[in-house]
Amino acid sequence: MSGNPLTARPGLFALKIFCSVVFCTLFCFSPVAQADSWRPPNPSVSYESAAKDARFIVISSGKLSGLVNCSGSVYTKSSLTAAESWVKRWDKPLQNQLSPVTALVANGGWRVVTFDNYYSVGFGDEVIVFYDEAGNLLKKYSLESLLSETELSQVPRSVSSRWWRHKIQLDEKLGLLRVDIGLNAALMEKPKSIKTITFNLWDGERIDP
Repeated sequence: MSGNPLTARPGLFALKIFCSVVFCTLFCFSPVAQADSWRPPNPSVSYESAAKDARFIVISSGKLSGLVNCSGSVYTKSSLTAAESWVKRWDKPLQNQLSPVTALVANGGWRVVTFDNYYSVGFGDEVIVFYDEAGNLLKKYSLESLLSETELSQVPRSVSSRWWRHKIQLDEKLGLLRVDIGLNAALMEKPKSIKTITFNLWDGERIDP
């Protein structure tokens, strides 16, 4: 049979158009299918304690592979000399494959806490990771271990990530980390509800209310 294939099978052509429209509608307007825009991680990122006496430096290769390509080191100010100097306390591979998204270092460098995996916020076992004064792993958490299934479904999502972090507070006097998790909100909107989880900095354990 000769002629225009589009006019030869009008029913089939109409079906294809209908399916395309349905697909575009579901994909483009789905609340969880929002596109992400990530820059490559910086090769070196430095975090400073509130007292400015400790620094945590993250070094990343910027390449995803089957191996861990991320390390961290802690430096503290030395009081042994009159001139200001920094002493390296530890330098070890981190739990993240590529890089954490952000981190906190306690005064004096006795604790470091990292948050999330680069390119995939809210996924993996490295959502929150605690390191001790020697750089050893104390505790790490996935979002699944912190939230119920219902709460997980209420975390704002994009194509690559679950944007759970709302506010983080390091209480040096009490030795606590308080994390506010935003729920029931679209991306970039103020959360309608907050779930607060508290951790003991000494051992990284969650403190249940």
